[in-house]
Amino acid sequence: MAASWDRRPPAQLTKTREAAVRTQVVDAVAAFSPFWRGRLKALGRTASSVASLSGLASLPAAGERDVCPDGDPAGAAALVLQAGESGYALHAEGPRLRKALSRRLAAPGSYRAIVESDTRPTSYVWAGLGLRFPVASTRSDLDVVARAGARLWQVLGLSRADVVVSALPTLPTATLQALQLGALGAGSPLLAPGQRREQVAAALALVPATVLVVPATGGADLVEALAEGEAALSTLTTVLVAGAPYEDERAELRQVLDDAGLGEVVLLAVHVPDGHRLAWGECRASAGSTGLHTYPDLEVVELVDPDTGEQGSGAGEVVVTQLGMRGSALLRWRTGDLAESVATSACPSCGRTVPRVVGLRRAALVPELALRTGPKAVDLRAVASAVGGRPDVADWRVVMGRSSRDDADELLVHVRPADGADEAEMAVGVARDVRVACGLLPTQVVVGELPAGSGLTRRLLG
Repeated sequence: MAASWDRRPPAQLTKTREAAVRTQVVDAVAAFSPFWRGRLKALGRTASSVASLSGLASLPAAGERDVCPDGDPAGAAALVLQAGESGYALHAEGPRLRKALSRRLAAPGSYRAIVESDTRPTSYVWAGLGLRFPVASTRSDLDVVARAGARLWQVLGLSRADVVVSALPTLPTATLQALQLGALGAGSPLLAPGQRREQVAAALALVPATVLVVPATGGADLVEALAEGEAALSTLTTVLVAGAPYEDERAELRQVLDDAGLGEVVLLAVHVPDGHRLAWGECRASAGSTGLHTYPDLEVVELVDPDTGEQGSGAGEVVVTQLGMRGSALLRWRTGDLAESVATSACPSCGRTVPRVVGLRRAALVPELALRTGPKAVDLRAVASAVGGRPDVADWRVVMGRSSRDDADELLVHVRPADGADEAEMAVGVARDVRVACGLLPTQVVVGELPAGSGLTRRLLG
């Protein structure tokens, strides 16, 4: 008997993943994605050279700026697999292909319907941190999202008896789609009235909600307002925080729940990395202490050096490879999230043998700064590329902080000049290159001693 998806022994899991990686790379992505086909050619790589877990790990990570270097989101169309009826037989999985061919004999039109469900994008969500671009899903992709969502319900300790009210914005995002399809896959009713307090309170008055979903940013304020307005919160057993909350956000929400007399409510995080479509969750047994649980047969999750995008050790940027997806295909996709580690040992709380992303900080590499001119997302990876590539810079740090004058966010670039470099020319050049790379002049380029710390960023907000 095959082991459950979350209890597979390492040897069995490795065998399954190796086969899935080969199918995704050779039979789908390299064959039918214009972007990935061109990228492999530019790197001098063949599909077979990256069609294994070890080969995949040697492929340089890529992100939104690689796909849309000029900032035009239309470039994201090159991620989508371009496979029609003629190419379907080359990338379809054996059972699906046999099903399509057998039905074609009895009803010729059914072959096209099966092909389209596996190859034609029918649903889109918005993604992007430094720019906004669409991510496409086929019908079969949505089936994968729903299947992963049913697993998410298991990890969260939910069942079909739970009633979910989502207070997330009703926008086409991967997070909302994953929750809606997850509820469908698990058989739970879900009501998504929007993010306004009045809308959420009205929904809570209609159904005996046991689960409330709130955004990480502003979630505590919303729950506090609902409690002060005497919304129907007494039936809640779980609050899901969408977006991998930072420690201060989680602590604030926990305090609000305690103050509202909801101290027994379990607080758990769910998170969809940018560009991805599957939602990760914290297990109920750990109450959020052991990291976000992933789906090893549906994705490969790794950490890379945020400076270079190359395979690293220890903490780093989260990169995701989707397995079995036939819309927008992602290989080692840079998400902008930082994490302390990807733990592969069994979860000490629930015993699941799936990789867990520990210490995740969402969008840490593309933070939105509250500048004097208004909010702006700044891609620190672009800053790193601009500063780190200069021969007159020996070392550098990026520091984000708040101005003591007006509390606006500031971006400071600290640089130590290389021997013989002209400091004034270097400072001007760094400022110019940073502006070209991310569309923002640094508040100040500081030449001389560097602040303590190492790595790409030190976030000093607050």
